Amino acid sequence: MISAGNENIYTMDARALDIISAVVSFIVLLVFILVLPAVMEPGTAYLLAIVIFILTMSGAGLYINKAIS
Repeated sequence: MISAGNENIYTMDARALDIISAVVSFIVLLVFILVLPAVMEPGTAYLLAIVIFILTMSGAGLYINKAIS
């Protein structure tokens, strides 16, 4: 908790944000691995699911770094 005058600002721990983002990204990966092969060629679908997972993890990392600095 950070005190700013009379207001208390609650911030999450960076480790907790990392864990939450990793779990959400993993769920996104599982969803795309299960759904994409049903609508496109399996090899391309798995590759696209991995690329989306990497982009999700990267975006979450950038957001967390921006939020804690």
